[in-house]
Amino acid sequence: MLNAILDKLPPGPTMFFGAIYVIMPILPEPHLVQKAMMLADGLTLKPIDWFDIVAHSFGGLLALAMFLRQRELRAQNPAPPAPEKYPSPDEDSEA
Repeated sequence: MLNAILDKLPPGPTMFFGAIYVIMPILPEPHLVQKAMMLADGLTLKPIDWFDIVAHSFGGLLALAMFLRQRELRAQNPAPPAPEKYPSPDEDSEA
């Protein structure tokens, strides 16, 4: 089911915006870094903090899932070899 959804999404923008969403907001520090520091300090998180963790993690998980799906598709359907642009030196000597 996830593969069907991922196949409908454009891979480039999905991976780009998913990765960008993980590090948003960039200044003063990304939300995921801020929440990790709060957890490390032993602070209790409010429901909005947990929502931030889930929301910002989703973008990264989506980008990772899309990357893995594209890698799987490339492994199933390898690209044909590129044609030779220039003749080999052996072919020139025969002419």
